[in-house]
Parts: sequence; C-alpha cells; structure tokens
Amino acid sequence: MLEKLFSLGYSKTFAERYYQLWGERALKIAEAMERPLPRCFRVNTLRIEVPKLTKLLNKKGFQFKRVPWAREGFCLTREPFSITSTPEYLSGLLYIQEASSMYPPVALEPKPGETVADMASAPGGKTSYLAQLMENEGIIYAFDVGEERLKETRLNLSRLGVTNTVLFHKSSLYIDELGVEFDKILLDAPCTGSGTIHKNPERKANRTIDDVKFCQGLQMKLLEKGLSVLRKGGILVYSTCSLEPEENEFVIQWVLDNFNVELLPLRYGEPALTKPFGIELSEEMAKARRFYPDRHGTSGFFVAKIKKL
Repeated sequence: MLEKLFSLGYSKTFAERYYQLWGERALKIAEAMERPLPRCFRVNTLRIEVPKLTKLLNKKGFQFKRVPWAREGFCLTREPFSITSTPEYLSGLLYIQEASSMYPPVALEPKPGETVADMASAPGGKTSYLAQLMENEGIIYAFDVGEERLKETRLNLSRLGVTNTVLFHKSSLYIDELGVEFDKILLDAPCTGSGTIHKNPERKANRTIDDVKFCQGLQMKLLEKGLSVLRKGGILVYSTCSLEPEENEFVIQWVLDNFNVELLPLRYGEPALTKPFGIELSEEMAKARRFYPDRHGTSGFFVAKIKKL
C-alpha cells in the first residue's frame, strides 16, 4: 500500500503518516485527490433569489445538485460552457466556491447587525458569504497580508455588492489594536494545504514536517489573538484545508487545554480524529469535523466551532 502512495508521488514521510492515520483508506483518500473536484457555485442572495438564478441557469442548459450544508450552494453536473462567461457570473449573481469552503461561514451563523472578523479573508469567498448571511447589515473586519490577493478580494466584494466589510492590509495578529470586541470570528487559517492535492499536486512531495510545525505555530498565535477579542459567549470557527492532525486536532486540543472554551457540535462531515497517531485527545474532539475527498467529494478539510465561556 505504501508503494502505491509512493507511486502517486507522496514523500516517504507523508505516505507513512497517512497510512498510520487511516490504514488502507489512505490510498482511497489519495486516489480521490487525483480527480478534479466538481465545479461548485454559491447564489449571491444580496443580488438575486436562489430560485430565480437556478431557473436562469437551467434555461441555458446548466444542471447542478445542491450542496447539503449550504442552501445557496450548488455543484455543477452539466456545464455546457464555462459558467464564468455567463452574464449571471459577470454581474455578481453567483460566486465560484468549493463546497467545503462554504461550510465555515454556515457553521459560524453570523446574524444581521453583528460585529464579525474574518482573520484571513483573501480572495473574499468566505467574507462575501458572511456578508450574504448578514444581509449586508452589521460589520465585517476582514484581514489579509497579501496585497495582490487583497486587490482580488476588493474586486470580488464589489462585484458581489458587499457593503458591510472593511478590508485591512494587515496580519490579523494585530486585531487587538482595533479595540473592538467581536460577536463572531472566522479563522480559515493559513495551512500546508495538504487537502488540496487536486489543484496543488506539488504539495505531495515538497512539504516537510517543518512546514507543518511552522503553520501550527502561526495557527496557535492567530487563535490566541482571536479568542482575546471575542466577547464572552461569542463564537469562533476555525478551519483549514489540511489533512495534518498537528494543524487540526492538536491545535484545537491546545485551545481546550489553555482557554475557557467549549466545542459546539457540527452536523456535517465526519467526526474529527480522537486518537491520531495513538495520542488520546479529548472526547469533545469528535464535535469538530473533517471532510474527505473519498466520501464527501470535497477537498480535505477541517472545521471546529469554539464558544468562549
């Protein structure tokens, strides 16, 4: 089985890790990541109602199925020509977004009028979904360090009609300098991206354990900052597109051990790992969720919903 993972291009380190985590299933996960994901989109309800847009697209020959966890989300099953060349796309009636990426904003459940932070916002897919769920009411503080990606975010938010968002070209490690207390925070954390092999095949071989540890350190710092500006009773949703327990379960275990918080249950996906590499974690960890390409038809993804007590 390890030979097959090697033949797919995985380094010895990561092939052995994945076999340790999932046994024979590791190969199914790896093979599923070789296949392209279905193209998915989200109806932008700031500009049009869901039934109206789906009818317009059906008339043009597009067919799609609903994303189970996002009432505005659909995955294409027939695309007669590129959906990005339609007037509906160009005028901001829809946004191309992977199904797994739709889940963190839905899990956060932001409400109109709330004060929300998006701690790593570019290119704006999750930020714009938060604005949509908030009906453009309240305020979103959206941070990102990449100047080019922030330009892309600004263009996306403008096309989609988002008006309740302030963009900061700054690391959210400085979020406390605003002096704002937040009701809800989304941290779609920088990570090694090992769940996105379908679009980044080079990550099979060029990542190291040092990369995983570097990301883990940054993720912990960001979580600590986020929790410091979250109001009591507030919610922080943490997500990554990584398969590595060090960036997912171990980070959340550290949060449970060091902060006055609890994990809230999530409905979709598989329970997170409670004994990765034989290390016993809190039973609460099963409330966090993982998405896998072999079972959910998505990238590899992790989501945890944290409530500050």
